[in-house]
Amino acid sequence: MQQQLIQMMAALANHQMRRRFADVEIGGGAGVPGDPDADRLLVAAGALEELPDGRVRISGPGLRALLDHARGTLEPKPEGKVDLLPRQHRLRLEVLGKVADAVLGADERIPEKELNARLGDQVLDIPGVRRALVDEGLVAREADGHAYWRLG
Repeated sequence: MQQQLIQMMAALANHQMRRRFADVEIGGGAGVPGDPDADRLLVAAGALEELPDGRVRISGPGLRALLDHARGTLEPKPEGKVDLLPRQHRLRLEVLGKVADAVLGADERIPEKELNARLGDQVLDIPGVRRALVDEGLVAREADGHAYWRLG
């Protein structure tokens, strides 16, 4: 499966192959006439399936298998750490509030290096969450970024 994932990425790294993939997608479920030379990598990767009449179409199950394999190679998320902030603003603020409570006391003023270390215990995206804490008004910082403290 690793080889198929590499074949898929190799195919999509090539401009002509991306165009071919797009053309096959536009062709829909009925497929488009196959082109053995152009389709070789995409078929080998499992992204295209060959139909009995010589046409090819996108293979949803093949793409899902590649995605599942790629996900399976990721290291598991450390238990309890925030990996992504919610998009919904209310939930985002709730998560950021909990993170802010966990990393900064009410009257505490700490350098960025210390804040980063504390955030590292709570989140995976340290700079992104640090920025979000400031942007959402939960944490303030000196203009030069030297020190951070809790607001409200």
